[in-house]
Order: sequence, then structure tokens, then C-alpha cells
Amino acid sequence: NDAIGQRIHPSACDAAVAVRLAAAHNKTDAMEDWLYTHQPAMTPPAVRQAAHDVGQIADFDAKYAATLSLVKSDVALGRQLQVKSTPTFFINGVKIEGALPPQYFEQAIAYELQHATTK
Repeated sequence: NDAIGQRIHPSACDAAVAVRLAAAHNKTDAMEDWLYTHQPAMTPPAVRQAAHDVGQIADFDAKYAATLSLVKSDVALGRQLQVKSTPTFFINGVKIEGALPPQYFEQAIAYELQHATTK
């Protein structure tokens, strides 16, 4: 993310690419679990090895640039929407920053569905 003046997570790009590529092998959850449980010692080479071992991605390097481009598009959209932290959610255009108990989301979605207009 070019908007951040420092590199907080040096392995973030590799991790984001790994998760996207793992989806093609139905290994998104396993890849995300590995990333969350290995944060303290995470390095780009470790992420790439996990992508191979956990995500079953044999062609990480070949697909890296194209997939990173998609990740950068997501970052640009987040910047446009003024997302400053994770998690950030949008429910019918209303931005919610931070984690909330599931029942709040259920209530907000139910409210929006109840007040939706049909066109």
C-alpha cells in the first residue's frame, strides 16, 4: 500500500497473492489460517513456501505479478472508500470500522432489507 509511509507488514503482498491463488485450489481457509498463526515469523520466502505446501500453489512466481495487480486494485478501491483499518465493512453504503458482534450486523442487514425499495 503506497499510502502508508512505512512497511508494517513486509510479507503482506506475498500473503495477499497467496490467499488469492489458494482460492483456485479451495485452500483459502487453510492459507488464511497459516498466515494468521505464523505472523511473528512470517517472511516472504516463508509465505511462498506455505503457498506451495498449504495452498497447493505450484506456479506462485509465474502468477505473482498478475495477481499482485489485482491486489493493488483492491488497495486503490480501499483508498477511494477511505478505508483506514481492518476490519472495515460497508452495509448499503454505511461504513462500519472495527469488529462488532455478529448480531449487530444481522440487525443492520435486516433493517436495510426491511427498508429496501424495489425499482
